[in-house]
Amino acid sequence: MKRIALILALALTAAVAVAAQDKPKPEAPKPDAPKADAKPAAALPAVDDILAKYLKAVGGKEAIEKLSSRTAKGAFEIEAAGISGPFESYAKAPNKSALQFSIPNIGNGAQVFDGQKAWDSSPMTGLRELGGEELAVMKRESDFYRDLNLKKHYQKMEVKGKEKVGQSEAYVIEATPTEGGPEKLYFDAGTGLLVRQDAERETGQGKLAIEIYLEDYKAVDGVNIPHRVRQVTPVFSMTIKFTEVKHNVPIDDAKFAKPAGN
Repeated sequence: MKRIALILALALTAAVAVAAQDKPKPEAPKPDAPKADAKPAAALPAVDDILAKYLKAVGGKEAIEKLSSRTAKGAFEIEAAGISGPFESYAKAPNKSALQFSIPNIGNGAQVFDGQKAWDSSPMTGLRELGGEELAVMKRESDFYRDLNLKKHYQKMEVKGKEKVGQSEAYVIEATPTEGGPEKLYFDAGTGLLVRQDAERETGQGKLAIEIYLEDYKAVDGVNIPHRVRQVTPVFSMTIKFTEVKHNVPIDDAKFAKPAGN
């Protein structure tokens, strides 16, 4: 999974939820209604087979292990609330991540994991050190080689069936992490790529159900990365677009230091 996209989506959820709530709440776009697959459960592939196909679709173990850092730039938009802005994100092996974003006329924010501690800083909620479930999620999502370590992070994985995501069929794996509630991972039955993830996340504003759609995969240095991420919550919908992704570039460890408070 391209954690850069997911970390960004989760970080921006905490940062802009308050601002979005100040606007009229749009009805979240409803994805195509899932249709239960008519085949018996015995016909479904095993978890290991789905994960092996996914790893191959992403680019393979060798290609992933050649990478040690990732930087990205792009923009996010909550169209119905009139909120948009640029972001930059940084990831460094084995487990450091940082996001910096700006909301015009509102302020700047950041979310950082230095390998042990995590912080969230936004113009609406100020600076918070994350703990409990929020910290556990950041630890999981900041694993640079998470695609190779899914079974390490999820103590239980079970194939639950087949559902439609957009126009394609996807195998659904219910994945239970070592901390927090179960998540659903949707792997395209044809391409093998991860196309959707459902989870409930703890944020500064409380629990939030999130559907994340990973789209427009493009190969960067032999590894396929989604360049568009759509996030749907009961409060708002957001689209994140990546305009630049680079690998194996030097990143100063200062990027992963505790953000300045607001």
